[in-house]
Amino acid sequence: MPSSTLSETELCVYGLIAEGEPIRKRDAATAERLAAAGLIIRDAFQPSGYAAVDLDEIEGRLRTSVQQQLEGAARQLSEIPAFVSQLRSCRTSRPRGMGASSQWIEGKEAVNAAIASAVEGAQHELLTAQPGPRPRRVIDLSTDRDRSAVERGCAMRTLYSTSTRSNPGAIDRVNLLTALGAQFRTLTKPFMRLVLVDRQYAIVEDHADGRPSFDGAYLVRDRAACGYFAAAFDLDWQIGLDWHSAEPAHRPAITTPLQRTILRGLCDGKDQQQIAKTLGYSSKTINLALSDLRTKLELGTVYQLIAWWMGADAVAERTNEQD
Repeated sequence: MPSSTLSETELCVYGLIAEGEPIRKRDAATAERLAAAGLIIRDAFQPSGYAAVDLDEIEGRLRTSVQQQLEGAARQLSEIPAFVSQLRSCRTSRPRGMGASSQWIEGKEAVNAAIASAVEGAQHELLTAQPGPRPRRVIDLSTDRDRSAVERGCAMRTLYSTSTRSNPGAIDRVNLLTALGAQFRTLTKPFMRLVLVDRQYAIVEDHADGRPSFDGAYLVRDRAACGYFAAAFDLDWQIGLDWHSAEPAHRPAITTPLQRTILRGLCDGKDQQQIAKTLGYSSKTINLALSDLRTKLELGTVYQLIAWWMGADAVAERTNEQD
């Protein structure tokens, strides 16, 4: 205890004891505090019943105590990086260059956990866009999660690729949730994978660094960005085909929506395998669609087909509104 921490009364009592003077009975409690601080010790032969501890001993003890505290503080300071590293290893997400409004979520399991947490907190609306195939296990997990949201009053709209119509798990999911009020539509053209909750939280694929979906996704909280995602979703929703509507039996156009989408992809520099993966179809289905169109147009190669598509004869096909 440094002397600067002593009160005026404590200093007075300490002075009496140090000078070998007696103290008053009412100062007994003060003397006990001084003894507890190691400044005096009991001595029955002194008038006060106490004796002052040697000042060199007090100084040495205080210096040792402060030195130990400093060493402990330095040790704690050096341990901070490792401690924070431990905490960071437990985090499922971390900021990646876009500030607090955008976080990168590492790995599929962490993404699914983030989606589950966001949907559990949904209050008004749930918009989801799911291109490509999904296994039955994943579909069932999302169905249980989304059913709870719909049952508590959340409006729900989902976009699927046209190929999903043949997925038994998706069919069961759509039938179950449609009965509860959810809506489903399908698109032939490519679209962005998205989960948007109350237009406040969006979970989207990596369109910044181009990492594949199994690497993770971005959690976006920015209001303006979420508004943009909602507007883009609404545009796709407007041209989507209701899940329970049948495709028209006859089309005035030469090409089908799938063939138009494939041709647009080829003109964008994608090969047939990339287009198949994006649309959720097999390569065989893509090749068959192109073969059927070549037969209809009496063209021999895909290159001739692309030339026709880019020419004046296909203007109406390129601007077909049924996409």
